[in-house]
Amino acid sequence: MSLSTFCVTVLALAATTAAAQGTSDPCGNLTVMIDDVSFTWAELAEPGIQPIPGEAASYLRPNGQALLPWLYTAIILVVHIPLVIIRVVRWETVQIWCLATTLLTVLVYAQAYASTHFSGAQVFVWTPLPLLIDAGSMAQIVFLIVEDYHLWIRAKLSYRRLRSTGDPDGEAQDVAQMIRDEVEAQRKWTSDDQARLDRCLSTPLHKEFSLYVAIMALLLLCAIVTLQLLGVVFADRAIKTDPVPTARWCSPLFRPFGVALRTGECNIYPIDRAESGIGCISLSGKQQAGWLKGTFWGTLIGIVLECVDVVILAFVNSSWRPRQVRMRRPWCTMFCGVAVLAVMLIFGIIYAQNQPPGITGKVWLVVKVGDMKPMVFSAHLATSGLRGTIIGWHDGLLGSWGPTYSGFT
Repeated sequence: MSLSTFCVTVLALAATTAAAQGTSDPCGNLTVMIDDVSFTWAELAEPGIQPIPGEAASYLRPNGQALLPWLYTAIILVVHIPLVIIRVVRWETVQIWCLATTLLTVLVYAQAYASTHFSGAQVFVWTPLPLLIDAGSMAQIVFLIVEDYHLWIRAKLSYRRLRSTGDPDGEAQDVAQMIRDEVEAQRKWTSDDQARLDRCLSTPLHKEFSLYVAIMALLLLCAIVTLQLLGVVFADRAIKTDPVPTARWCSPLFRPFGVALRTGECNIYPIDRAESGIGCISLSGKQQAGWLKGTFWGTLIGIVLECVDVVILAFVNSSWRPRQVRMRRPWCTMFCGVAVLAVMLIFGIIYAQNQPPGITGKVWLVVKVGDMKPMVFSAHLATSGLRGTIIGWHDGLLGSWGPTYSGFT
């Protein structure tokens, strides 16, 4: 509906003397402040409450603070479930894929931290809970590559060659014997071990591709732990300074002349304008308050589970395979990481299909056009749905890009 059509319709309704509908206030003596003037609800409703012109329904969406859209979470979950299975049986085949997905994840979270500045109201955007599964993946790559390619012993050999003027062949034989002794201490020496040993001795360490894969995985693991620790610190700070943050929700219904919104729970919210011109209201962030606590404790528990997996990867014998299952794997982060993603998927669906606390589907919009007396219209607000959560999440994630993202200067 165009702006001129809306104005004409409002003027026509103002000129029509409808029978007063609901002039008494079932919620008590509610008042609405409009341009520093106080109105009672009975005064506003006295001319009559009409359905809002041209608007059958509109939706209410989060403004820059949505939970990760459930479609994105489902895609991440679908990708990680087969990866977890492959990491158990043939981890070598998915090293690069795991590095790529983890690098993308780290970049996304770095961007989220930069955009939200760890705001408690935007905890849905920056909560580091999903990082658990990536931390285990990187730890697995580091430890198993170091073992399978004997990187530690070869690094000692390279260092010894730099400082020694002795016989290189003799030193290589010593290292070969060290590697063989290390492997035979855990399992029987096989032809595959001999082939890998020959390749290790014939390939200089600085030309070993697996070395750079392990270094990249180690750097990403450090980055993930850093992101998690930052999340714990700032979640704790937000809980102490602002236990129940304020969350903004927006709707096309509120523009261009909406000044206040009343819900079926007798709540009245002033309407302001977002940067994009859309109307928004401020609600109590009860959901965010719960997620701040969940982020704090959940991330701490996740770090403990990562430490347990590091112990498993460092000390469990690689030959221990009950029922042909290799036990030297980051079991805690694999299973708990998938569980975290599944929980976030469920919460994402609930988040998209329900109104925030304090909002009802049936609402009343107070409209003021110019110097006219404020009028009241009835309307219906739908939930944000997948589209609304995608917009809200991207607004929070890419908000620091300014006009490059929003187009507004």
